[in-house]
Amino acid sequence: MTLRQRLLEWAWRHPRWKRRLREAWAMARIGARWGHAPRLLEPPEFRDLRQLAGQAAPQTDRRGRVLFLTFRGWSTHAVIETVLAHALQRRGWEAVFATCGGRLPICDVMPVHAAPPMPCLSCSEYATGAIAAAGFQPLRLADVIDMRTAVTLARRTVAGLSSVHACEEFVAHDLRMGEMVRASVLWFLSRGTLPEDPLVLRTYRDFLVSALVLVVAFEAILDRLHPDRLVALNGRFFAEAILLALATRRGIGWTTYEKGMLADTLVTSVGGAASDVTMPERDVRAALRHPLTPAESCELDHYLAERRRGDATLDKPWSCSDADSSVVRRRLGLSESRPLLAMFSNIAWDSAVTGKDICFPSLGDWLDEGIRWAQLHPEVDVVIRLHPAEVSVTNHLTLDRMADRIARLMPRLPANVRVVQPTSGIDSYALMDEACAGLVYTSTVGLEMAAMGKPVVVAGATHYRDRGFTLDPESAGQYWETVTRVVVVGMAADVRERTRERARRYAHAFFFRFHHPLHAVHEEGHGQPRLTLGAGAPLDPGSDPSLDLIVADLLGEDVEPRPARAGRHRAG
Repeated sequence: MTLRQRLLEWAWRHPRWKRRLREAWAMARIGARWGHAPRLLEPPEFRDLRQLAGQAAPQTDRRGRVLFLTFRGWSTHAVIETVLAHALQRRGWEAVFATCGGRLPICDVMPVHAAPPMPCLSCSEYATGAIAAAGFQPLRLADVIDMRTAVTLARRTVAGLSSVHACEEFVAHDLRMGEMVRASVLWFLSRGTLPEDPLVLRTYRDFLVSALVLVVAFEAILDRLHPDRLVALNGRFFAEAILLALATRRGIGWTTYEKGMLADTLVTSVGGAASDVTMPERDVRAALRHPLTPAESCELDHYLAERRRGDATLDKPWSCSDADSSVVRRRLGLSESRPLLAMFSNIAWDSAVTGKDICFPSLGDWLDEGIRWAQLHPEVDVVIRLHPAEVSVTNHLTLDRMADRIARLMPRLPANVRVVQPTSGIDSYALMDEACAGLVYTSTVGLEMAAMGKPVVVAGATHYRDRGFTLDPESAGQYWETVTRVVVVGMAADVRERTRERARRYAHAFFFRFHHPLHAVHEEGHGQPRLTLGAGAPLDPGSDPSLDLIVADLLGEDVEPRPARAGRHRAG
């Protein structure tokens, strides 16, 4: 690992120092340009992008124009988007870019641990630098509107909002702005709920100011560029949500994408939020109809084993010090003769959870009611596994922690309830092995337990809900009735095997058909993307079937059938 890589990994774990170092880097870069050394302190991926731009052939015929919103200076996403733009250009499409450029009062480039002040200088420097290195001309907000005037007018508009509830209900330009910024407010504050609190109110109002500025700027950008199609990250963050809503009004089609769960892969959603990781219904039906081949079954087993070891993610949020399932009950002081239910929490502010409530008002309410259910059923042991990433993902620590909520609700837990803290060495997978059933909100653990043949009761709107291998009640009352029935009746052996097989078919399709390997970009570490075109990953049409599928999704083209594709498994 180079000195630069060590510094970046250290900064990832220290968010305030990360912001300071980024801003210092940006100031040094600007100084270098004044000193006629524009490439001093240039990230290595910029050199990759310049090389890619140098390989681009002049466009003669243009099939249409695709607008990429590279809003923030998130390095891996910026590199991915510029590479995809080149892939589109090689297929006859013109790619254009819009970016923030700074001067908004607040955004979701960094969470509250690191900002404010917002790192506008470094964020803009990286985003515009990456776009320019790739051979494109970024269009900034300040290029189309007077930012100072727009911010002043927006502040006057929201000045009368005196409560968080009023912010949530705020409507302007015929857009439900309060709803559109809520996911970003939760993300920024690292919370799963938004109480009536001065910090929450101030933050919410600032996000609404930024949102009002974006409406004006994005309308001007759409008027100037006249795109035929849009590509944006995630779909739930406030800037992207606003632009996509405005595009929809104009009849402009769009696609969102996100980094996948497998290393160096993408997931896409045509006309939806990629953060929902929802496979197209046609692909789901096809997957559930066909048994796995021996090779597919082996591929799935290998990946699930990686997840169990914690080797399938850069963050590696859990340890496996107590991976033996026989140790779990002893450490928790539970009898081996009693049924054990395992509840697996999520990260409360994650876009995989926010807005996905079905049976309960929130993730926290689900946990609260789980403890109350356990009080009424002393014959059953209930173990609540809090998500390790609440504390292990140190660049975005959760402020609204479930352990604190549980302690406030019930300082003295029922004798049959155990809470496994995020820092605990008890292995989640050993707990899954011991449990007679799994209770989940939206966690991927639910899919994994179903693939083990375990009953799984789902509370939220996760992508694998209603696929025929989980139990999916529609209300809180139905939820606990279903849990009671699972404990009392269990699951017949033949039903268990059918459920397991169906879950495995879905899981293989989800991980190896829905996830698209992007062979041209490899993330060496947190925020350290590199291009791998020299290793034989060309961008030309027909040279990479996975890239062809990604491009088809970006353009909203229908591709059938989708072949299985093996992606790089993420090294720990």
